[in-house]
Amino acid sequence: MTPTILYSAGLPMAAWEGMQATVFNSSVNLALASVLLLKPEDALQPAVREAVERWGLPLFIALEHRHSPVEAGDEQRVDIPLSAHDRARLMAAALAFEQQALPPFTRTVASFVGKRRPTFACPGHQGGACLQQHPAGARFMSLLGQGVFQVDVPHAAPELGDVLSHEGPVLEAEELAARVFGADETWFVLNGTSTANKVVASALLAAGDLVLLDRNSHKSVFLGALVQCGALPVYLDNVRDERGLLGGYRVGALDEAHLRSWAGQVCERRAREPRPFRLAVIQQATCDGVVVDASALLARIGHLCDYVLFDGAWAGYEPFVPALAGLSPLNVQLTDASPGIVVTQSVHKQMSGLSQTSQIHKKDRHISHLRRYCSWPVFNAAFMQHASTSPSYPLFMSLEVNAAMLAEGEGERHWRQALAAAQWLREQVGRRCRLIRPLMLTVSNTSSQYQPQGALAIEPGLHHADPCKVIFLTHGPLDIPACLITRYLQDCEFTPEKTDFYTFTLLMTPSSDSAALSRLVDALEAFEAHWHTGTAALQLLPSLRGAAATYEGLSIAALGERINALYRTHQVEQRQSEIFSAIGAAQCDRSPYQANQQFVRGEARLRCVKEVVGQVAAEGVIPYPPGIMCIAPGERWTAALVDYLQAVEALAALYCEFAPHIQGVHEMRNADGSASLGVFVLD
Repeated sequence: MTPTILYSAGLPMAAWEGMQATVFNSSVNLALASVLLLKPEDALQPAVREAVERWGLPLFIALEHRHSPVEAGDEQRVDIPLSAHDRARLMAAALAFEQQALPPFTRTVASFVGKRRPTFACPGHQGGACLQQHPAGARFMSLLGQGVFQVDVPHAAPELGDVLSHEGPVLEAEELAARVFGADETWFVLNGTSTANKVVASALLAAGDLVLLDRNSHKSVFLGALVQCGALPVYLDNVRDERGLLGGYRVGALDEAHLRSWAGQVCERRAREPRPFRLAVIQQATCDGVVVDASALLARIGHLCDYVLFDGAWAGYEPFVPALAGLSPLNVQLTDASPGIVVTQSVHKQMSGLSQTSQIHKKDRHISHLRRYCSWPVFNAAFMQHASTSPSYPLFMSLEVNAAMLAEGEGERHWRQALAAAQWLREQVGRRCRLIRPLMLTVSNTSSQYQPQGALAIEPGLHHADPCKVIFLTHGPLDIPACLITRYLQDCEFTPEKTDFYTFTLLMTPSSDSAALSRLVDALEAFEAHWHTGTAALQLLPSLRGAAATYEGLSIAALGERINALYRTHQVEQRQSEIFSAIGAAQCDRSPYQANQQFVRGEARLRCVKEVVGQVAAEGVIPYPPGIMCIAPGERWTAALVDYLQAVEALAALYCEFAPHIQGVHEMRNADGSASLGVFVLD
């Protein structure tokens, strides 16, 4: 990589071989600089002083006169014009900074790329050269940039280490992440937290083991623990409140006698053991921003479990956010009476990893002398079951760089920016909008207790609100289906994260842009004005014009009322709360593993949803987002579940553009040509 010198305007800067020169100004990104050559007045700017102090960015002060307001030691003072000696000093400082700015694995890849040596190994695109031989390939390379292909280097290069056996720079990268996040050991996973959860299940669960898990766990937990490993579930009572927000354990759900009673219905012998559960799987944070206090939770159920997996796909940054740091499972004080702790994190959701990057943190040295300990060879064997032998080094590098960006106090500074952006957005929408309201108007540096809305009470002192997720409610004086608002935002070139019936979620990150947030608030305010003035739906939502016949003549408010009427007719909020909050309604007929085996053998048939009450599900049905099973393989279909899907079916029939996406359902053609939703049930 070519070093960059950032220099003050007006300084004579001749061409400099091996160095890229850029003029300093107040808007320049100092993170791109390798060395600074600045006039005294520029060197005094707060951003410059902060970069020098935080990153160790080399600063040389250019003195055209001997008198200067800056007290510069001889080691940082240079006279203009630069002598050959001073040019060499600047170059040496720039090269040294470039070396230390990149973490170990990424630095090694950069060195490998810099050698430009011919390779006769995969990947076949050969640094992108092959793509240049066709218009499609050339444009693809132009879209992504040449750098992505250059660092997609051969995994056969021994100097890069081994992703599967964790050697060399690979191990250094994972050790860096373990230090930053507070783990004993860390594994980088290149196929998302869906795979990370399956790795953990494969390492800790055998067929017949009892696993204690949130009923509202992500589908990967069901698939890994129950379908693939054959463990037997004991579910924890979760709550999805009247607003559709996920998060919270029902009062009494964590009571030991209650859990042993449930376990006894699955296996009486294991229920009587001191630790009946080989593994508990806890949603550390939900997609709706409800965060569990790990220490408080372990005080209630930790003694019943060998290990506890905290699925932190929707978290990971909590060590760097004052309101959340004390809730982190990696900050809990552990003894040999504690369970082993494993945490999975989606680094790509709100942190800085590329899509599909995830990491597993393991913290269990405190039980390494006990029989229940899962050793490194066993855990890594599970990792290798799921990891590719052809890793993507750009993904791996982004995991390492994410950790480096959060080290040495940088994480706290980054997330202060995200918190400020989230708070500004809440305040502006709260002030300027009347129909769209933020879930939380203000946040503080201390954790905010979360309370669901409705009749279902949750365990006290356990649940907190994530201030980095901004959730808006559209129930109020006038009910606005949230799908209309997010469709409007998409037509205004915004991308929201998640839409429910009357809520939508926006994720804040350290790079949330103030100009984009300001434009977003303007758009929400404008939507309310259009709602009141009766703007035509097709005018406001141009993406609907492909189905103009359906929406012709409807105002946006009239369309909203038609969708509201559908919701009311089918009682969608009540049905949603029922199916995600009542584990007693889940009627288990056989284990998910057994059901899946029958499905694979072809012992299932596709049936219309309205006909399947009492039938046994062959596959899970998963509304996405949030990717949670409303019915697992082996469970019997209930009337509430069928009613919920029939509501989706009715919405899709009338306004398919606004129907939620549901995995595990299939379109069936009726004799009259109409479409119905179908599901597979076991014979």
